[in-house]
Amino acid sequence: MSKTTYTLKKNTNTGQFHLFEGKLNPPNSKNKCTSESFSICEKMKWVSGSKDISCEVDESIVRVKCAQLGRAVCGICVSHLYADPE
Repeated sequence: MSKTTYTLKKNTNTGQFHLFEGKLNPPNSKNKCTSESFSICEKMKWVSGSKDISCEVDESIVRVKCAQLGRAVCGICVSHLYADPE
């Protein structure tokens, strides 16, 4: 089972940050992880560019970074980090 990763990207049009879920790639892969095409909230499509967090597997690190950024992070995306597992 591969671990879920999180990448935090800034939407250059709105200035808001969004979270993308992904999966770790095998160690010999070109990229560390593969992310979904759309953010968790589905309001941002993946585009190349700057990432604030990339391929992070530790949710607590992602939560801290989102808290530091405050309201600049999409509320729908960040709420996913606090949801009870199904």
